[in-house]
Amino acid sequence: MPTPGLDDGLRCVPCNSAAIVPCARCGGHARAERRWPEGPVCLSCVDAVRLTHDLCHRCGRLAAVFGRDEAGPICPHCAGVSFSYHCPTCGAMGRLLRGQCLSCTARADLLAAFTAPDGHLAGWLAPLAELLENYDNPYSLCLYLRRPGGQLIRRIVASELACTHRALDDLRQTTAVRHLRGLLVLAGLLEPREEQLAQLDRDIDHVLAGTDDPRDRSLLARYARWHVLPLAHHRAERQTRLTRGQRENLRRQLLAARLLLTHLHDRRIDLADLTQSAVDRWLIKNKTRQLYARPFLLWAASNGLAPDNVAIATSAKTGDREVMSDTDRVKLALTLETDETAPLADRVAACLILQYGQSCFRLVNLTTDQVLAHPEQPGILGLQLGRDPLWLRERLSALLHRLIQQRHPLAAALRHRQTPYLFPGLQPDQPLTAATLQTRLRKLGVPSTRTARNGAWLSLVGAVHWKMLADLLGVADSTASTWHKENGADRASYVASRLRSESTTGPE
Repeated sequence: MPTPGLDDGLRCVPCNSAAIVPCARCGGHARAERRWPEGPVCLSCVDAVRLTHDLCHRCGRLAAVFGRDEAGPICPHCAGVSFSYHCPTCGAMGRLLRGQCLSCTARADLLAAFTAPDGHLAGWLAPLAELLENYDNPYSLCLYLRRPGGQLIRRIVASELACTHRALDDLRQTTAVRHLRGLLVLAGLLEPREEQLAQLDRDIDHVLAGTDDPRDRSLLARYARWHVLPLAHHRAERQTRLTRGQRENLRRQLLAARLLLTHLHDRRIDLADLTQSAVDRWLIKNKTRQLYARPFLLWAASNGLAPDNVAIATSAKTGDREVMSDTDRVKLALTLETDETAPLADRVAACLILQYGQSCFRLVNLTTDQVLAHPEQPGILGLQLGRDPLWLRERLSALLHRLIQQRHPLAAALRHRQTPYLFPGLQPDQPLTAATLQTRLRKLGVPSTRTARNGAWLSLVGAVHWKMLADLLGVADSTASTWHKENGADRASYVASRLRSESTTGPE
């Protein structure tokens, strides 16, 4: 049924509700949440009434403040406006969701999620329920329980899904599955494990299951057992954990080996009789897999499974030397040091990249144990990135100090927990991923992490000797030396730079 429009004739009821109109209170343009005597009112102005409470001077009751006159505040009832904002359960005033305030609705949803079909509470899942109760925003908890994470919990409560790592491994590894697994580990309902190593085992099983020939499957199993897994464990021990990117790289190596063996099997070529021409023909159609197939062929040749005179050459790598100009880089760094509108964690990360050429992967793995306080200059902080401490500038030190005090995990259920990482992530007890940090930095105006780092490195090697930079920034000597050559700096300046640094104790 058409209804009179506010500015352009007649509209049907749904279109009239969705129309963008001027708010009678704030003047902004938005959809009308309510239509009060003065006209359409937006959601923000309605919430301002719901959340502003005072004694009405007409009826004397504590209520929402609909308006004010010379005598004082006026409640909606006395103003002749009727809308619900009292929770019937607890009496709180504010926005209602399904007839109750957000807190009462969240508690009801949490109770319903942990109630089995027979009406009994799943008491053995109480530690998980206690974690979810720590959501700082009740509305976020309501959304989580309605989405895939809450649906998985209901399946566990209903005994449709076992609360085990194996049962979760059988599911598609979505963000909801990974997040729930982390919560179950924190709640003590699942045993802790090195997640990326476990997922690599799952990847290996998947690749082997897709191999039809028994001999090829056996060969791939040997390759995974004696090359892929030891390499993964070595990287996990060296870096405290295996990253998702490293696991993906090893998975692609195994896939490339399967494709090569399938190619040879289809042409009835045994691996022991492999020729260079056969390898080259496969590479013509699989150029993108050259880097991943090479380790398998090297392993096979070293174990006497393939001829020694057959090889896959390393793919040529051309370093990206696009450079962010010093003017843009320094200007952006100075802006971010004082711009309070940007997220604090993103500002600190961007400054460390723009000024000290740090990588996103290195930054997200920084912990509070690597933060140092200057012994002689109060307020100056440093980072232990390499052999020597890197003392930061005063304003960046102040930002880092605030970050240490204010940081918290991104997961809403874990924000009450302490975390060792300077840049906590969404997954429980895990840092932010490097890819996520890069995306966030682009929003701050950093065009590319690599170009910003390149500009910082060229500037640094022009002022400090490459060996000192390697010790300060924790990079390999070869990396610092390469940048030294790119800049064309004088190698003989090392001794003089080192002597000058002995008398320098301030920020670098």
